[in-house]
Amino acid sequence: MSSTDPPVGLPQGVRLQRLAPRSSRLRNAHPEWEVWVEKERIGLIQQWRVASASSTFFRATAFHPDTGAPIPLESSTDLGERVEKVIAARHEPDRFIHKASWE
Repeated sequence: MSSTDPPVGLPQGVRLQRLAPRSSRLRNAHPEWEVWVEKERIGLIQQWRVASASSTFFRATAFHPDTGAPIPLESSTDLGERVEKVIAARHEPDRFIHKASWE
């Protein structure tokens, strides 16, 4: 499996839909996927690399189930694990919303 392929073992009812590159002028556009649970889009995963590192990273964003507001999640080198985090953030969004310590 290459780093641009979705993980094989997705939970039942969950699918990844690869997005077309944002610009046709970019020769090496990083892949992006929408995370869907049945007919509902619940998140977005973007692949990226650090120039000095050999690892590929995946940045995840979940969408709040009530407001639709983006919930940024940390990056990881495991695409399947990012999908699981998006699903977890969908079920418990308040657990993943970062608040300042003075709030």
